[in-house]
Amino acid sequence: MSAGFKTIPIADSSSIVDREPTGPTGSTHAAALRWSARLLVAASWISGAIFATYILAFFGGVALGGAAERWNESLPDLYGGSALLSTAAIGAHFMAGGVLLLLGPVQLIGSVRRNVPGLHRWLGRIYVISAGLAGLGGLGFILGKGTIGGPLMDVGFGIYGALMVLCAAMAYARARAGNYDEHRAWAIRLFALTVGSWLYRMEYGAWFLASGGIGTASGFTGWFDAIMMFFFYVPNLIVAELFIRARRRDRGAVAGFAAATVLLAATAFIIFATWSFTARSWGPRMISGITEAAL
Repeated sequence: MSAGFKTIPIADSSSIVDREPTGPTGSTHAAALRWSARLLVAASWISGAIFATYILAFFGGVALGGAAERWNESLPDLYGGSALLSTAAIGAHFMAGGVLLLLGPVQLIGSVRRNVPGLHRWLGRIYVISAGLAGLGGLGFILGKGTIGGPLMDVGFGIYGALMVLCAAMAYARARAGNYDEHRAWAIRLFALTVGSWLYRMEYGAWFLASGGIGTASGFTGWFDAIMMFFFYVPNLIVAELFIRARRRDRGAVAGFAAATVLLAATAFIIFATWSFTARSWGPRMISGITEAAL
């Protein structure tokens, strides 16, 4: 897997989650932004790890048990016995997505980059390859079979897959060029995208708890379904851009605290949604997938 990759030196600058915005040393708003970012990364990692375990245990488990048609219990029309290429593409998308959720937060930890730079480089290569597989796998499924939600969902999900491939390529290219500030910016954008499929489930779950599913339909043709075709990744990118710009220069206490507030709100949502989904869906399906594989 190392063929074609050049060793990338690691700069001495601090990490995404350790670096404060340029400004007065020890400023309160800089510390608030830094710690809110750390909390968000920690919550995302824990939740993402649970979701990744669910993906690998359920989708992998039922496939190993010869019951891949049970994929449709998660999202309708994922598995089609007569559409082998589309099924393989979506399978690659899910498996690579599980890897992304597990590795992404590790790449944001400054101590890993500083103390074990070789590990950071190799995990980065795996991360970029996995992002490419996830994005291309999703695009392959859309082109080969199409989504259950029709043309609008095809467009929304297709843009998502294309952006994931773009961000992965740009993050790698900027690292090879030695432009580490831009590399980190693209890595943050990629991380924001890779959590999209996980947030998609949690946002739907939160909406059903809050409203009972108003605006949704079985074929994903409701008005809320239409919003969600873009909402699971566009707000993530907005938050990522807010964080990137706050890191690059000190825009004052108001902007710093505003950014920290957004990150803390995102953290609170992740904690609540993770608990709800694990208890109601992910946990039982993990057990079901493992049981299926053992039969």
